[in-house]
Amino acid sequence: MNEDIRVGVFVCDCGSNIVGVVNVPKVVEYARGLKGVAFAHEGRWSCSVDYLASMKGLIKEHNLNRVVIASCTPRTHEPLFKRTVKEAGVNPYLLEFVSIREQVSWVHRADPLKATEKAKDLVKMGVAKAILLEEGEEIRLPVKTDCMVIGGGMAGMTAALSIADQGFHAIIVEKEPQLGGLLNRIWYISHNHENILASTIVKHKTDLVKKNPNINVYTGAEIEDVKGYIGNYKVTLNANGSRESLDVSTVIVATGMKEIEPIGKYEYGTDPRTVTQLQLEKLIGMWNSPSGPASGQEGPPAQREGETENRGLLIPEPARRTAGGSEYRIQNVVIINCVNSKNESRGCCNIGCAISVKNALALKRLNNNIHVYILYRDLSMVKEEGSDLETAKKAGVTFIRFPDDRYPEAEKENGNLAVHVYDILLGREFTIPSDLLVLTTGFRGDDTHEAIKGHLKVSTNQDGFFQEAHIKLGPLDFPSDGISLCGCARSPKNLKDTQEEALGAAMRASIPMKRGYLEAEGIVADIDLDACNSCGLCEKNCPYGAIQWVDEKPHVIKALCKGCGLCAADCPKNAVSIIHYSDEQILAQIEAALEEKPEEKIIGFICHWCALGAVDMAGVSRLQYPQNARFIRVMCSARVAIKFIERAFELKAAGVLVAGCEFPTCHYITGNYAAEDRIKRARKRLARKGYDTDKLWNVWLSAADGPKLANTMRDMVKQLGLE
Repeated sequence: MNEDIRVGVFVCDCGSNIVGVVNVPKVVEYARGLKGVAFAHEGRWSCSVDYLASMKGLIKEHNLNRVVIASCTPRTHEPLFKRTVKEAGVNPYLLEFVSIREQVSWVHRADPLKATEKAKDLVKMGVAKAILLEEGEEIRLPVKTDCMVIGGGMAGMTAALSIADQGFHAIIVEKEPQLGGLLNRIWYISHNHENILASTIVKHKTDLVKKNPNINVYTGAEIEDVKGYIGNYKVTLNANGSRESLDVSTVIVATGMKEIEPIGKYEYGTDPRTVTQLQLEKLIGMWNSPSGPASGQEGPPAQREGETENRGLLIPEPARRTAGGSEYRIQNVVIINCVNSKNESRGCCNIGCAISVKNALALKRLNNNIHVYILYRDLSMVKEEGSDLETAKKAGVTFIRFPDDRYPEAEKENGNLAVHVYDILLGREFTIPSDLLVLTTGFRGDDTHEAIKGHLKVSTNQDGFFQEAHIKLGPLDFPSDGISLCGCARSPKNLKDTQEEALGAAMRASIPMKRGYLEAEGIVADIDLDACNSCGLCEKNCPYGAIQWVDEKPHVIKALCKGCGLCAADCPKNAVSIIHYSDEQILAQIEAALEEKPEEKIIGFICHWCALGAVDMAGVSRLQYPQNARFIRVMCSARVAIKFIERAFELKAAGVLVAGCEFPTCHYITGNYAAEDRIKRARKRLARKGYDTDKLWNVWLSAADGPKLANTMRDMVKQLGLE
């Protein structure tokens, strides 16, 4: 050990929260005897202003160059203590945080003696790591003021206007010949009890975009290539056959969505009388035209307040031929909701119920004498849409609820369509003649999603909707800094929510442009190029594209690296290290924990985000579980290398637990998937070496899964025979 290392240990009473169970003076005395510890102190309220000032003085007085804080969860107070040690002249990355409140005093209240012994172990593990800590620093990248918005629909135009109104430069890239997106195919929008022509909304927004000097628009444009990272994107664009190169600093994805065509369902694709809601929108536009469906000219809505034309709605060609007559008029319209949605493949489409009610009302306004039926499983509508529902009922729209497992069936007899539906509320089946059958189908991402996904190195779900960094922590961000998303590129939503998300995405993109730089945390990967054999595994597996090839060697773009540790855990040459979570530091914690009575202890590797959140939730909820676990924090479950697990078993640990984020979410995109795969490989390797693989457990947790964490610990202790 380097003689210059001087560790200071500060153990907090937390009022009575810790000292009420843990014998803090004994923990402090124990810490003083640990190798490398130059000073240890007990604090009643360590996070108070007075004690923080005292701590800075003690660090300077005792010439401390490593600090261990034993108190509450690092998820709440670590930034505060990092600032404190920095102000005392110690690099903030030389601080190690130990949770003896959430992990000890709050969950082991019934046995103060064992709780105190566990607190001692956690402090010893913290000191063992602190001795090996290295200095770190935040990384800055310059960011200019050019933002590329991919998609020129309502989300893209709204985001671009927000960017431009802040004085930044926005570039809209739209694949279609005109702006407007999906709204160009819709007749009207129902908003605040008013019906507004969609074309009016599009024209107003488009005019604002065209008049704004800070916005450049490329229509008929395709992105051919994107290289670089935040502050330094190089984009190759093909706009109407002309290739251009753009330099942009940030990107907003607003590519919209498409209907999933219900091919093969209810005669769709074979009988033109079966249409989707978007196709019905086109028909409504034709019927609202002054000259009727033949003219194709859009006119004002036929309905004004208190006014109904009761015109006969002619079904258009070629549906008339199918129906057997040129004067085939619509008398019965049947709308079936939840087609291709809310099933084993995908969830609720979010907007289908409101669309079906809106369009049912449009039909009744055109001709109040036609019969409109909405067949639904349940109606999912937000508060402001409820008035449309009541209006539809008063207008005579019939609502029939069918069971989840008994969808309506359509049959054709003598050229006529009819729908059989079981009414769950009345307990009987009805047969409804259908001159026009409308399917409210699900949605998928725009056709460009695969290309965008490849260019930006981002993720989509099975339906082609882009995946946010985290549904709660980063709902409008991609994992890679500098790229935001919004609107229907993310999921189906109405116009109001689309525009609000667009404003949010613009704000996210504006933050680094306003500052002029991006600052990233110093927990990043570092590659020993002398040890590296250039296998390329780290570059291939990095979720952020933060490892790039330079002169036949991998190099880390540290401003992009998030420190997940996936690359380090899988490196066959051990050439990759993660600052603050190096192999040596984690192995030192394992060895410190198992130095005494290893056969009674479970080593738990806990990801900093959801799994540690569950540990904290168990503590906050005072859920009592056995004290055998010694948790080691890692930023991601993907950081847990097989050698860590193997080392714990070599030292005769009773068991090992790997805990990460609940699927499909992960703070590091694919970290839990990588961890799951590695655990499978670890079991095979352990079995070959003669270890009992039943002693290796893993659990996937949300941040609210305190009870699940506590139950897991109880089950492990019971099955491992530690009771």
